[in-house]
Formats: sequence, C-alpha cells, structure tokens
Amino acid sequence: MDNYKIYRQNPAAGGNPNKLVVFLHGYGADGKDLIDLSNPFGMALPNASFISPDAPHPCEMSPQGRQWFPIEEIPKGAIRASLGLLDLIENEAKKLNLTFKDVILIGFSQGAMMSMQCLLINQEQLHAIIGYSGALREENIDAANDQILNGKHKFSDTPILLVHGELDEVVPFESLERSKNLLNNIGFNVQTLSRQNLAHGIDPEGISKGMDFLKSIK
Repeated sequence: MDNYKIYRQNPAAGGNPNKLVVFLHGYGADGKDLIDLSNPFGMALPNASFISPDAPHPCEMSPQGRQWFPIEEIPKGAIRASLGLLDLIENEAKKLNLTFKDVILIGFSQGAMMSMQCLLINQEQLHAIIGYSGALREENIDAANDQILNGKHKFSDTPILLVHGELDEVVPFESLERSKNLLNNIGFNVQTLSRQNLAHGIDPEGISKGMDFLKSIK
C-alpha cells in the first residue's frame, strides 16, 4: 500500500503526537473523503495525528474511487485486506514513535468492516474503534479464532462505538445490532448509536458521539 496516497493532518496542538487516528473510507471513495473529520476529532484529541489512506485497489464500480476489497468478496475479503492495512498502520505508527496501543481506527461502511476486522485479527491491541454504517459477519469473527480463548477475545476490553442510520439503504440498519451481538458474544462491550433520520452516511450527531467517546477513553 506504500504506492497509494495517504492524506495527513498534524496534531491540532502541535508538537509530537500521542495518538494516531486512521480514517478508513468506504467502497468507491478515497482517503480525502474522510480526512476533514480530523477537524472535529482534532478538538477531541488535540495531540493526535490523523491519516486517511487510499484503499489499495481501484474500485470496479467507481473508476475514480478505491476499494479495500471487491464488494462480491464480503465478508471474507476484509480478512485478507486487513493484513496489508495493519502493516501500513504499524509503519505509520513507528514513524511517530507510537505503537498499536496508541492507534484509533475510524471507519465508514467498508472501512468500518475493515476497522473491526483489524481489531479482531491483529496480534497487538488497538486503542479504540469507531465504525460508521458498517457490518460484521460470523466469518469475520471466525478469522480471529486464535485470539479467542474460552469464548473471550484477548483484547475484549478495547472500546468500540458503532453508529448507524436507521434509513441506510446500502448497509441495512439491522447490521448494527447483529455486529454488536457478534462482538458482545466474544467479550467486547460495544457502545452503539442509532440515527433515526439518517441514510448511508455520517451526521453531526454521530461525529459528536464519536468525539465524546474518544474523550471518555483517553
């Protein structure tokens, strides 16, 4: 993934960062789609650096956009794609003298599935996850079997927030409860927010909830 563009924003407070926030865009978008979220999230985490990488592959249905994996490979495509993404994140964190424990993943749609999959399969713990309009399936959980002992994931104390619009026409709203239950079943304590009049997107209330969530765990 080194050949693909990474959009960046330095800490709002200046100086050396103590966190790295990684935005993961949706299917058919690219890194610049989410990097402006560094402005509100930078108010919540003024000492964080932000990056928003392009996904590694051209999008088959949107030639100007990118994809983490082909849409027909949901959900297993996220497993393979997460390995390369985790390498990128590790390299970016090392440049800042940070570790995975200092990394927060914020994903939208396909990027939200990627965020959750990275959390599940990584050999080191992440700081937190926020997923907007995402979905998780049993196959994604199964890929982390080596991380699950006696029914509990070894990083199950990682804070997770999932946000979803009730009018979502792309990733059904029911995915919120299903994803929450799959994660809860292996020990995670998942916070959720449903947005009554929201379709497939991120709204100010969801951003505000994400900011409060990050403030509460830093």
